[in-house]
Amino acid sequence: MPENRAVLTLHSIRSRSLLLSVFTLWLWACATFSAYAVDNDANLEQQRKWFERAERLATKPRNSEFQRLKEKLADYPLQPYLTYRYLHQFPYLSNLEQIDDFLTEYADTPMDEPLRERWLSYLANKNRVDLFIEYYRPTGSTKLDCTYADYLERAGQTTLAMQKAEQLWMVGNSQPSACDRIFAVWTKAGLRTEQHVWKRLSLAADGGSASLVPYLTKLLPEQKRYLGELFLNVRRSPSQVSKLSKFPATFPEQEQQILIYGLGRLIWRNADLALVTYRNAQSRFAFTIAQQAELAQRFAIALAIEEHHEAEVWMETAATLGNDEEVLRWHLAHALKHQQWHHVMDITNIADTQELSFAYWRARGFEQLGSRDAALPIFNQLAEQRHYYGFLASGKLKKMPSLSDAPLNFSAQQLDAVSSLPAARRAYEFLQLERYTSARREWLGMQNGLPEQQRLVAAVIADQWGWHDQAILAFGRTGYLDDVKRRFPLAYTEQLLPRSEKYNVEPEWALAITRRESSFMVDANSSAGARGLMQLMPSTARYLAQQKISNRALFDPEQNVEFGTQYMRYLMDKMDNNPLLATASYNAGWRRVKEWVPANGSMPADVWIENIPYKETRNYVKAVMAYKQIYATLLGKQSSLFEELVEMQISASNLTF
Repeated sequence: MPENRAVLTLHSIRSRSLLLSVFTLWLWACATFSAYAVDNDANLEQQRKWFERAERLATKPRNSEFQRLKEKLADYPLQPYLTYRYLHQFPYLSNLEQIDDFLTEYADTPMDEPLRERWLSYLANKNRVDLFIEYYRPTGSTKLDCTYADYLERAGQTTLAMQKAEQLWMVGNSQPSACDRIFAVWTKAGLRTEQHVWKRLSLAADGGSASLVPYLTKLLPEQKRYLGELFLNVRRSPSQVSKLSKFPATFPEQEQQILIYGLGRLIWRNADLALVTYRNAQSRFAFTIAQQAELAQRFAIALAIEEHHEAEVWMETAATLGNDEEVLRWHLAHALKHQQWHHVMDITNIADTQELSFAYWRARGFEQLGSRDAALPIFNQLAEQRHYYGFLASGKLKKMPSLSDAPLNFSAQQLDAVSSLPAARRAYEFLQLERYTSARREWLGMQNGLPEQQRLVAAVIADQWGWHDQAILAFGRTGYLDDVKRRFPLAYTEQLLPRSEKYNVEPEWALAITRRESSFMVDANSSAGARGLMQLMPSTARYLAQQKISNRALFDPEQNVEFGTQYMRYLMDKMDNNPLLATASYNAGWRRVKEWVPANGSMPADVWIENIPYKETRNYVKAVMAYKQIYATLLGKQSSLFEELVEMQISASNLTF
């Protein structure tokens, strides 16, 4: 025993010594890696400064400082942009070899298209037909597309050139002068037909450039020119379709097309006149089944929104002529608004009840008609879904909604394989330089070439980088929606939570609004001019601040969230602290929402949401309410916000306007 104990002691000493050595080695490795990481970060930070300086000097390639900086940046991810900047500035034949090499190496990157467009424009100016055809790829420039078709014809590739000419001619807007020659050749070859002219005239009149219609009218045979003038008059004033004497049925096919177009617009402006005109026109024209179905669908939706007394008739007609989902949805909304629960059951009986909205309303129909036992299985099945209608069902059952969170997990090797891609490294560097547009171009371009699993890896990487809008977008594009915490990040809470408390708005609501408005894209800028995280209009910010606010200030998260949450409080005060109505107002404006609130009596909140006239606002409200529930859960609140919503009644009695 003593001998064994001695051996055991010796083994213990050796084991402890080995453990100590391993631990010492681990500490050394950690310290070394930490030092490397710090040094590497410092090196990158220095390179970023060098890059911005070199970028300014890139158009002076012989400058000694530029040469020195370029050498130091040899391994920096954004170094290719220095070459790109120089070649974009000097796209000359003397740089042909460099341009060729660059376009080959960086094909399909964000640098390709703008450099190629610049190069092709230069070649066109030099009339280098051979080189232009060699380097041509679509860049989004119609002028260059026409030049390409022209050069193909000159090079003897006539068939392809004529095909391109036809495609370029068949648009509803005027084309640049670079297209004139190839269009003339195409026309002279007898390839432009009367059908081409009418098709283009239709495109111009129906949503295109109205100024193009007179020119195209002159290209029609003389006896048909009245059609072009009639189409233009109806575009300018849809009520012109009521003057049926202008429609002599000389060319009924074209006249019917104009009538359908005009009536489809007139129904939204003067419903009674549109209805009378259509009935009168039916005695003179044999409208096709497809034309009847198209008009019935437009009439049904417009009349339902207007609450016209013929709305039900037209929804039934539309259902007879075709099972259009949008018409069916409005038919359901109309029945709900009037509490016609037997009719609700009829509509959901013919609808696809796999679609969550119809399933929910079928359950509500059973409930309202006293068949709670029939409603419960549907509610229970819906309540498993992380969805607006699933949350409504949870509210009906008075249970917590299901989030079904299934986060993705990837190995370090899988993450490194994507994050080390050249495009990913360029995107990351642009992100650090706060050049968000350039970063997104690189990132999205990279993802287009990745298999599905690596696109999911990219989503996780974007989340790790705090690039939430790109993580959210990537999950949406791949269809993987169960990584809840990454799809609904607790982002910008340092700005949102204190302001929510300051203005007495629920933090989960502020997060939900921000998630819906911008997906946490700090530089979001809508076509309407809304800016930043919470998509504030400059005029709204000025009103709230009672002073001029620069547009740039709204891209600052602190200021944007300040005004955004203040605006939420303003809307809550207008809407008697009803977050549902305030949410609708955030999207559509409180004056419009005022028009949608029942003037007399009340309406269940879920029914009111279903009857919001604007599809955008209707979907917005549903999304924000669902997001609000998700964020409440992520913030640790163990309650179903939808329990209150399913009991809520909407009325105008307490609103401040």
